[in-house]
Amino acid sequence: MSYSYPLYSAHSLVERLDNAPFGARVRRWVLRDDNQQHYHGVVPLQEDPAYVALYWKTSARGREQLVGLFRLHLGRLLEADYVRLEHEDDAQSGEIRLRFYRGARGVVYIQIRDDRPALPIGIVDATIG
Repeated sequence: MSYSYPLYSAHSLVERLDNAPFGARVRRWVLRDDNQQHYHGVVPLQEDPAYVALYWKTSARGREQLVGLFRLHLGRLLEADYVRLEHEDDAQSGEIRLRFYRGARGVVYIQIRDDRPALPIGIVDATIG
């Protein structure tokens, strides 16, 4: 059985796009296996929805593979525990920590920590690198 990520049931949290809306700020992030198989950064909650063009590669010298261009509904991801406030003791900071992780079989997830829920959003061919 094969899946297409993100699953339709997650469309209120994350959507795969062909193109970003005109004028939207698109972050370009690269997830690398030689960096603990993850990439994370801080995003202002006021940018909800946020747009991320996510790539993956095995190492700094590896060949990039597009995971996808995504529209991320940050507030909903926060409510669902897939992201966290950057300053957990200061809800007014307005910044969230967003982490992408490549797990088994090349599936890419949004997951703030290993012990938290994981949302599959894409897949890469881990044999290419």
